[in-house]
Amino acid sequence: MFNIDFTKYRIVDLSYEVVPPGTEDRPFVMKRGYLIDRAFKYDIVRTHSHVGTHVEAPAHFFENGKDVTEIPLTRFMGRAVLLDIPNAQAAMIIDADYLSRSIGDIICDGDIVICRNSDPASLRSENIDDKPCLSRVSAHWLAEHNIKMLGIDNHFRLGENIEDGRALHDILQSQDVCLVEFLDNLHELRQRIFFFMALPWKVKTMDSSWARAVAIEEK
Repeated sequence: MFNIDFTKYRIVDLSYEVVPPGTEDRPFVMKRGYLIDRAFKYDIVRTHSHVGTHVEAPAHFFENGKDVTEIPLTRFMGRAVLLDIPNAQAAMIIDADYLSRSIGDIICDGDIVICRNSDPASLRSENIDDKPCLSRVSAHWLAEHNIKMLGIDNHFRLGENIEDGRALHDILQSQDVCLVEFLDNLHELRQRIFFFMALPWKVKTMDSSWARAVAIEEK
C-alpha cells in the first residue's frame, strides 16, 4: 500500500485564506440556507473564478483555449523549484540572466516554478512597484525550459505593466503552461526543490478555478 512517511516529509499549505465577503474586486459573498433534509448549505451569492488561490488555464486568455477540465491533472502537480528573490530592488525586473543564475542549475523539463519575494523591505511596502516582476524575456526563458506551471503570491508581479503582463500570459499559456496565483505562506518553504500540487475544480468552460495549493518537502 502506498504511504508517505511524514516523519521525513512536511506539508506546507500555500493557499490564500478567503474571508467572506471578500473585497470589492475579489468578492466572496455567501448566504447560509438549508438542503431538503434541513442540513445546512451555503449559496455562493457573488464571486468569480479568480478569488483566492486559483489556477489559470489557456481559456483565461484565448477565446478557444483549453479550459481547466481539458488540461491533464498531471500539469497541476509535480516537481517544483523555488525562484527566490532575496534582494528585490524597486521595480526589479527578472531577466533571463537572473533566472539562469537562480535556478538554471536545478530546473528540468516539466518542472513547476514557484516565485518568492523574500526581501523584507519589498514585503513591507504597499507600493506594487516595489515588487519584483517577470518580463517577456523571462517568460520566453521559462517556456524554453518547458515548465508546466508558474506560481506567484501577492508580493510578485507578472509583468511590469498590464501590456507586459498580457504578453507574459500569451507566451506561456500558448504552450499550455498554467498559472497559479494568490499563493500564500511561501516564507514557510525551506527547500529549493519540492512537490507541489494545486488541483482545479472540474467545471466545464471555466478559464480558472479555485484550488488548494500545497507543497510537500523533505524535512
